[in-house]
Amino acid sequence: MPRTSARRPLKTVYLMTDLEGCAGVDDWDPRHADYVNTARYVDERREMQRLLTGEVNACVDGCLDAGVESVIINDAHGAGRTILVEELHPKAKIIRGKSRPTWTFALDRCDAIFHVGMHARSDTPMGTLCHTMSNSITDYRVNGVPTSEFDLSILLAGHFGIPAPFFAGEMRACAQAKEIVPNIVTVETKEGMGVLCALHIAPVEACRLIREQSAEAVAKANAGAFEPVVWKAPYKLEVQMRDETYKPEQAGPGKEWINRHTMAWYAQDLLSVFEFSVYDRQPAPKARCTPDIWKRAHKKR
Repeated sequence: MPRTSARRPLKTVYLMTDLEGCAGVDDWDPRHADYVNTARYVDERREMQRLLTGEVNACVDGCLDAGVESVIINDAHGAGRTILVEELHPKAKIIRGKSRPTWTFALDRCDAIFHVGMHARSDTPMGTLCHTMSNSITDYRVNGVPTSEFDLSILLAGHFGIPAPFFAGEMRACAQAKEIVPNIVTVETKEGMGVLCALHIAPVEACRLIREQSAEAVAKANAGAFEPVVWKAPYKLEVQMRDETYKPEQAGPGKEWINRHTMAWYAQDLLSVFEFSVYDRQPAPKARCTPDIWKRAHKKR
């Protein structure tokens, strides 16, 4: 259930992590490459893991410096094997694994959500490694608004009454984060120069800034500077694929075929519509919605 207030002092922070926004990372994770059984793969991926782990630990340090008692980390890139657990901050806990029950498992146990290693949404001009959920997806839209992975995670946090005070990632990703949370504390780890190129700050400097600004974000949150992000219900989530993927017969209750590239899902709350689209979990009866119900609720006056 959503919390009644987001202004109590932060005790537990949820740290949502990705890889592509880290300083020093400007190529795709090679875990699907055809050279995964070579030393080249080991070297490339190990470097990426070290860079992410350093930024994660810096954020944990910043939160603890500011009085947070615990940090729960979601290793959310891929199957959750991107953070080096043997080098993880000793006072952090980590969520990882192929069979996580939800994308943001344990979010409801926390008081705020922080983000590290974040990239811009799909097809952002000059956005390094930009995408939303998958390279096969052209666009994600919630209630008609193009959304990034950051947007999706903070809207899910909003379902539980949890604010989003901190964001670290590529410059254009930071700008997109400020579109939805104007006063969010950000650290720009690099400036995108194209999908596979960036002007990076030194990783050691990125870690210093992340630790410093994470502490600042906690202080601002404790002072009441942030509120949960909640959009008007009910919800429509559209996924537009690059290739022809969907067929009309795939539509069903609460699921609308738009065209061969696009499908839409409907529900009364954001968590239900997200899990319906990602995990094919039919919403509970009270959370179900239809295209007509959604259109009436969002009809422009």
